[in-house]
Amino acid sequence: MTRRALTRALTYPVFGLCDVGTGDVALALGLSAFGVTLTSGLVNTGHPHGGVVASIAVLFMTAPVLFARRNPLLAATTLSLGALVNLWLIAHMVRCGAALPAVFFVAFAIGLRCRRRPAVVAMALLGVNLVSQGYSDPNFASVKAALLVLMLPISIGFAAGGLLLRQHNSAVATLRARTIELRDQRERNAQLAVAADRARVAGEFDSYLHDQVSDIAATARLGQETIASRPDLAKDAFISIQSTGRATLVHMRNVVGNLRDDASTEPQPVLSQLDRLLGRITRADARLRVEGDPRLLPPGVELSGYRIVEQALLALENYPAARIDVVVDFKPDSLQLTVVGPSAHGADVRAALGAATERAALHGGTLRTEAQGALRKTVVLLPLVAGHA
Repeated sequence: MTRRALTRALTYPVFGLCDVGTGDVALALGLSAFGVTLTSGLVNTGHPHGGVVASIAVLFMTAPVLFARRNPLLAATTLSLGALVNLWLIAHMVRCGAALPAVFFVAFAIGLRCRRRPAVVAMALLGVNLVSQGYSDPNFASVKAALLVLMLPISIGFAAGGLLLRQHNSAVATLRARTIELRDQRERNAQLAVAADRARVAGEFDSYLHDQVSDIAATARLGQETIASRPDLAKDAFISIQSTGRATLVHMRNVVGNLRDDASTEPQPVLSQLDRLLGRITRADARLRVEGDPRLLPPGVELSGYRIVEQALLALENYPAARIDVVVDFKPDSLQLTVVGPSAHGADVRAALGAATERAALHGGTLRTEAQGALRKTVVLLPLVAGHA
């Protein structure tokens, strides 16, 4: 199994939640099972053991890793309260083998997802958890201060690792946005250059036609004047007109052929290629659904619809655990595009959605976006009437 396939397998969404993957479930079950074996007496630790109550209480110090990536602050709060409950209810019992990894994982999730103020609060709650473990775990009975001196910096280190990963993801998303902007700008510059060149060729060709028609008119006038007195001159004049006319037609064909050759031979992307776009532009679990009556739309709408979805994806998170849904709905008189997924934090969301809004406005369409908790839903409606399509 490749590293990418393994990552996707561990972070594949479960319970219908885009931020809870199979890896989170496996970690929560593993730490919880280990914690239960420590407190129930299945493993001899050389210290007192508890019964059912202790086995249930320890779950509050391990199970919150299940939703740590979805809501790190809630996970840190639960771990802190769980440690206090264990300190008060069943004080002296070994739990650190399962509880400390849970603290480190939640610290990593805090760095990955939380902003400054929530991160400080969440890390303070983890500090409460560590203090409670120092007073309740027999392994730390004589090294309570050493526990904080050692474990708190380790937790901060895990949080720093999550922060670095978040900054990396943000930088990658920003680079993706800039790359698409540069590509669009390059396409616009190329189109402007082609338009300017065609305008120049059209101006030169207009002058050429004017000169040729003037020559033909002058020759025809000469032939008309000499047709009675000098039939030979008139014949030569008509032969010259024929030759000039043919040369003008040949030149016209060459010019028109060159103008066609100047056009880009690379086909423009269309809506039928959205599945390839989703596989190329994002590492998330992206799913495409087509509704209505699929049909061929005007080229401008096809291209704009493709680009709008591309830009809307830049406003979403780009990691394997994310779930993104793209719906293309072919209505009788309009095309509706819906993109739903976890909202990005570090990417230039405003720029991406602004570009998508401008493209929709070119066709008389609208773009509506709203954040629903951790999710962002963007709905675009493009009319298919003749005036805009």
